[in-house]
Amino acid sequence: MQNSSDKPNQNERTQLMRLLYMLLFGLVLYLALIVLVVVVVVQFVFALFTGGANAAIHGFSKDLTQYIHQLILFLTYQRERRPYPFNPLDDEIDEAPRRGEDYTAEYQDVTDREKE
Repeated sequence: MQNSSDKPNQNERTQLMRLLYMLLFGLVLYLALIVLVVVVVVQFVFALFTGGANAAIHGFSKDLTQYIHQLILFLTYQRERRPYPFNPLDDEIDEAPRRGEDYTAEYQDVTDREKE
């Protein structure tokens, strides 16, 4: 007779699968950041010599930053949906707070204060 505590429950299996995906997407994020650095340098050099940004590189960098954003959302548990290639890259990113929690930053405007 086996003890039911020896078998992982569904939640544990789900979290283990997520861990595997997180390791994979963490590696992909690392590689994407290396590509981002290369794109930044190439775009800077191109702009330095031509006076403006390259349109093809600009389009690629837009897609790359959107992909990096999706990766970060998944890795930080902000989004359960796995990034590309499991889902389309051009999906709109949900900017709504998770679980109905609203965050309001508290700040004090100090720009109009007179020097004392």
